[in-house]
Amino acid sequence: MPSFNFSEMMRPSKTEKSERMPLPSTSKSFAAYSSRQESRDHVPGLWDHRDRLIILALTLLCAFTRLYRIGRANKAQWDESHFGKFGALYVNRTFYHDVHPPAAKLLVALSEVLAGHNGTFNFKGEYPPYVNYVFMRMFNAAFGITLAPLAYLTCRQLRMPVGFAAMAGLFVTMDNALCVISRFILLDAPLLAFTAFALMMLACFYRQRRQAFSAGWWRFLLMTGVSLGLVASAKWVGMFAVALVGAYTIYELYEMFCDTHVPVHVYLKHWAARIVALIVIPLSIYMLTFKIHFMVLNRYNNSANFMPMGFQTKLIGNPISQQPYDVETGSSIRLQSHVSGAGYLHSHTHQYPAGSMRQQVTGYGYADGNNLWNVQRRLAAENVDGTRGAMSEAIPGPIGHGDVIALHHNSTNTYLYADTGHEAPVSKQFKEVSAVKADSAEAARLNMLWVVEIVNPEKRMDDGHVHPLGTPLRLRSLMGNCVLMASGDRLDKNWGWGQAEIACSSSPDARTQTGSKYLWTVERHINKAQKSVNLGQYMSSSFLRDFAVLNRQMWLTNNALIPDHDKHNVLESDPLSWPFMIYPMRMVGWDDASIKYLEIGNPLLWWGSAVACLLFPVQVLYWLVCWRRRCLAWRANEFRSYIEGAAILWGGWFLHYAPFFAMGRVTYLHHFLPSLYFGILFMTYQVYFATSWYAPRSTRSVLVILSAAAVGVFWWFSPLTFGWDKPIKDLWGMEWVSSWPVYEDKLAI
Repeated sequence: MPSFNFSEMMRPSKTEKSERMPLPSTSKSFAAYSSRQESRDHVPGLWDHRDRLIILALTLLCAFTRLYRIGRANKAQWDESHFGKFGALYVNRTFYHDVHPPAAKLLVALSEVLAGHNGTFNFKGEYPPYVNYVFMRMFNAAFGITLAPLAYLTCRQLRMPVGFAAMAGLFVTMDNALCVISRFILLDAPLLAFTAFALMMLACFYRQRRQAFSAGWWRFLLMTGVSLGLVASAKWVGMFAVALVGAYTIYELYEMFCDTHVPVHVYLKHWAARIVALIVIPLSIYMLTFKIHFMVLNRYNNSANFMPMGFQTKLIGNPISQQPYDVETGSSIRLQSHVSGAGYLHSHTHQYPAGSMRQQVTGYGYADGNNLWNVQRRLAAENVDGTRGAMSEAIPGPIGHGDVIALHHNSTNTYLYADTGHEAPVSKQFKEVSAVKADSAEAARLNMLWVVEIVNPEKRMDDGHVHPLGTPLRLRSLMGNCVLMASGDRLDKNWGWGQAEIACSSSPDARTQTGSKYLWTVERHINKAQKSVNLGQYMSSSFLRDFAVLNRQMWLTNNALIPDHDKHNVLESDPLSWPFMIYPMRMVGWDDASIKYLEIGNPLLWWGSAVACLLFPVQVLYWLVCWRRRCLAWRANEFRSYIEGAAILWGGWFLHYAPFFAMGRVTYLHHFLPSLYFGILFMTYQVYFATSWYAPRSTRSVLVILSAAAVGVFWWFSPLTFGWDKPIKDLWGMEWVSSWPVYEDKLAI
């Protein structure tokens, strides 16, 4: 939102002779905010009979476009194979991991429950008779249907007349890309619906800003917070809607701050109201969806391995609860790093290509025999100050805090070895960790001995001994005085297979650090001399910790989705190509016998909204120059009436589009659809004001021509929206741009 003072720009010119359509005044100062003032501002689009009829008509028309022949393709299409499967996992209550928050996926699961699905179909190939996929798609399409009435209501709140608001709803209905994305079991329709709902609530709250603390003001402020919680819980791109509301809130609070008539206690009350409504409520909803996620998914799957041990032990069927309790000399253990994605302490017969050129020690994310290490206690804690006897035979008994141990790699007959004379292969600030043969000269050195330091154990396991799952360890080299760690980097794929780098930090701070990179947990304990016990009785679980760990893992997984620029992928596209729809996306296979769906938008709406949004900064710059030259012809408050609504819509378009240029992850055309929704409304807003300023007598002609054009173009491309089951060559005139992959993918190699 603009932060400069508009007062000069809103002054009418002395020579003004404009006959432009008068606009509603917004001159009331924030000083007029009163905690006792009730709302008397009529909110158009909510109670008017004419508005209701238009909303009904738009809803029915949108429902037709979203539901027409929706069950035609009887196979799982595109990402239905992912999100339908996730819904099935909710139905059978099996834990899974995904990069998206749970809300929209819980809605997919709800549709499967209502459709009577038993959770056994994995959403691959043709739908079996017992899966009511048509109902599931209709349930999802219902969210897409809401876009048209929400667009209409939003435009009415931004003071657009009935005709132009209806045209905005029609535009949203007649965009082929928004239509086709709503016709399958995906997350995008709920995301778009929640985004549109958040924008409408913001527009309603904007109209109530002069009636602070009235019933209507509170209602729309609180509902704005609810909408932000929903959109952020559907997909993380919903955070861009949070950013839009945050920007508007900062602008509004700044306006009040600059108004010296606003009492301090009233200003602070505004801050408190917004903190509760726009921070506490959205965060609570976001966390609630994860609470439901955890409550429903109570069965173990190996995708839960990154979660805290206490969480895993509560899952039904987990393989780690039943283990021997005391780790002692002769036990075989599997050490898991606390760094997400680093996996287990691992070694194999391959050597480092440089440095010591000894056997590699890495972090490996999957359980196998090369992750098992035999523990040998060489010195008790009370004898660590002297190293005499350290190289003698192993001492029987449990391993405790301060004991000196050697870790023998079972499958290669080697010992874990810290070498301060060589740098780590990737992170040069750390030292190399390798494995040396048990019968080698190196195995007789103190470099293969490690001091055990227990860090923040579970309360029920805090007896000074090492136990599986509940006693995090820090392993310090007795000779090098460095700490075993997962650096967070990856080894070269050519010789290290992209596995995690394991190193040794000799920094003085590392010896007291409790950060995840320095900590290890005995995730698996094998000792035939001991009976297994239920370790779950000793473990605690915290929702906040589980919530934080899962969100961090979602972030890491999302960032790992890096495009391969050496290969062409028909699904991927660059953000620069989105506004002008340079490369529509084939959603399915393109052979003659398949039902073909193309995520192609209505070119009239995409190109028109792109031009309107890209030219808006130039328009504002032109007005600023005119303002400096004292040649503007604005009436009082006319500029504010226009610019605030324009800034909300254009800001939504920009905030939902620009961040993708900074992302390193793979991007797809459907990522642009929330931005497109704002762009279509902004284009309509611009057309309305341009018509009212420069051609008020042509309003009806503008509405009829643009609406008819949008309907005609939608109809032209509708075969690729509703599904084309004949050879694509039989469909004439679909390639308006040479780069469109309608008849052939020209970028494919």
